[in-house]
This record gives sequence, C-alpha cells and structure tokens, in this order.
Amino acid sequence: MMEDPRSAAERADNLHGGDVGSRHPSTPGSPRLLRVALAATILFTGFLGAAPSQAQGLGFLVPAPAKDKVQAKPKYDCDTPGAPVISLDVQSKYKQDEASKATIDEEAEEAYSEAVEPLREYAKNLVRISNAYVKSDPRNTLAATCALTWLNHWAAADAMTAMRSKQARFNLGQALGGFALAYLQIRNAPGLAEDQKKRVEAWLKALGLQIQEFMDGNKEVSGRNNHRYWAGLSAAAAGIASGDKRLTDWGIDSARIGLAQITPDGTLPLEVKRGKRARDYHIFAAQPLVATAELARSQGVDLYAENDGALSKLVKRVVDSLDDPSFFEKASGTKQEAYPGGDTVPANRIAWLEIHQSRFPSPEAEAVLEEKRPVASSGIGGDMTLLFHGKE
Repeated sequence: MMEDPRSAAERADNLHGGDVGSRHPSTPGSPRLLRVALAATILFTGFLGAAPSQAQGLGFLVPAPAKDKVQAKPKYDCDTPGAPVISLDVQSKYKQDEASKATIDEEAEEAYSEAVEPLREYAKNLVRISNAYVKSDPRNTLAATCALTWLNHWAAADAMTAMRSKQARFNLGQALGGFALAYLQIRNAPGLAEDQKKRVEAWLKALGLQIQEFMDGNKEVSGRNNHRYWAGLSAAAAGIASGDKRLTDWGIDSARIGLAQITPDGTLPLEVKRGKRARDYHIFAAQPLVATAELARSQGVDLYAENDGALSKLVKRVVDSLDDPSFFEKASGTKQEAYPGGDTVPANRIAWLEIHQSRFPSPEAEAVLEEKRPVASSGIGGDMTLLFHGKE
C-alpha cells in the first residue's frame, strides 16, 4: 500500500534536526507542510506525470559491443531448436457460452495447451539464448550466433505462416513480439551471418504484415482489447527489426487504441467486462502496452505521456490491486480469481513492471519487484530485470 507521506516527512525532519512540532501542520508555509507536500510528490510522481528516467539496463535495442570488449574465444553450448511450427489450428480454452469468457473449459484447455506447447518452448528458449548474450555484457558472440541460428531455422521453414483459426492468429500476435525482441537483442553482435539476418528480418516482417491484415479486418471486440495491444507490440517490434516504418507505426497506433480507453481511475472497460478475471486481464493488457511504449520511445514517440499519462494510471491501478482485488471486485461485480499456485502474482505476469519502473520509479512497484526478481516473460523478450534493471 501507499506509504503515509506525512510519516515520511516526519522522519526527514528528525534526520535533519528539524523541530517537527514547531508549527501547526496546517500553517501556510510551514516547513512541515512543505515537506509533507514534497514527500507526497515524490511518492506519486513515479506513476503520474514524472519525466521518464534513464533505464539502468541496456533495454530492448542492445548496441554492438566495442571491438576490444568481444570475447576472444567465446564458448556457448547451442542446443538444436525444435521443429518449426508451420500451421496452427486451435480454439479458445474458455467456455464460449459465457458472455465474460472467464471460465476455463478443462477439455478445451488440455487440447489448447498440447497444441501450443512447441511454440511456447521455442519462444522460452529463444529469449533465454538472447538474454545470455546480453548477460555477457554483451561479449559472448557465440550466444548471439546461437539465437540467430534458432531464428533462421524457423524463418527458413516459413514457421507460423499458416494460422488456421482466429485463436491461432491471436497466438501469433502474442508470439511474434517475443521473436522480434529476441532478435533486437542480438542483431548488432559482430560476426553474424548477413544472409541469415536478412532472412530473419524478412520473416518477421511477413508475420507482422499477416497480423496487421487480420486485425485491420477484425471488427469484433478483440480488435480493440488486449488482443489488439499484443498485435501492436508484435508489429512494432517486427517493424523496427525489419526497418519497416509503416508496420512500426501501425503497432504504435494499436497501442494508442488501448491508451485512449484507459479511464481516469486507470481501468480498461473492455477488460473489466472479463468479470472474475478483470484483474488478470488488466495485468495481461498492461504487458504489451508498456513494452510498446518503450519501443515507441526509441522511435521518438512518447506513449507514456499520451491521454494525460493514461498508461501510468493503468500501471498504478494494477500495482494497487496485486494484493487487494477489492477495486476490481466492485468494478466487475464479482469475486476475482486467485492467482495460480499461490497467494501472490506469478513473476512472469509482472515482468513488464520492470520496464515502467526503470522510467517512472515508484516505491510500491519496487516493493513488488524486489520480492520477485528476476522477472521474465518470453512474450516481451525474456528477462526484464536483466534488460531494464541490470544484472542481479
């Protein structure tokens, strides 16, 4: 919960030898009142209205290392990537006769999980390899070569190009961002095969255009909710990776669709409608929006500031609800689902918070992250603690 700014000010008074009781707290211009206001400002500006700070890690766009920093004899044990997933035909794991689409159909979930497991495994291992390169400061060029080999293996097979259902296209919209962000981490490493880089970039662009075409024709709610934001992240990342500005801009504009919907209380109305999973889907929707905002910043676009700083309002609402779902229970009119496997939010669900924290430091967010670091999610490039906080 939010720390009492008045108690923080009183501690500051004691540390600096001030006389806390020398004036009444409400006296205009009193040192105590000014310090209380200052403390409150410090606590809140991390979420609302602060100018972005500089990230401590390397971020998504990892620069090339200096020539004298590259390992002379790098070593990296590169595993063989799994068979490329060319075609995917899956259905939603949620019961379709329910308006909120919030209850899982166990049989459908089993079939869904089995079908997407190869995709999940590939994505998880790919970002792990790219992260290994970054973690080497980045000096181990063999790790970068390994990541490119994995990407080229799927690119050469035209992986993920035959999506045969709406849900499969949603899966592509969530997976491509992780692929492209893994590539952005290693693409500037020295000694990479140029023909493989060109093939990978063309593949990422083709998948991005496939997502764009599908979403441009999608007039359903999924064309405006979290599915669109994930599609936007994938398009923006693939556009930057392939040098396609139009695709990048489409991805950034997709994030704007979400930012424009964020209310003053930090909620997304379409995600509130998910009923007992309203909190879960706010956490889920924040992930691509924050990641896209970070990519947009590299292109000279400040999504963090748009719609009166709406993104930070969403982040604050999510952070405040992580241990206390009462707001979403009132907003949705129903009890919220518990987290799987425990009483606290899984670390992979809040990996994106590391990005926002690097720009807008908040004591509340820091308290959450301190207990969970390192936090990672394959959908946004893996280890966010490594990329935006620095090595643990």
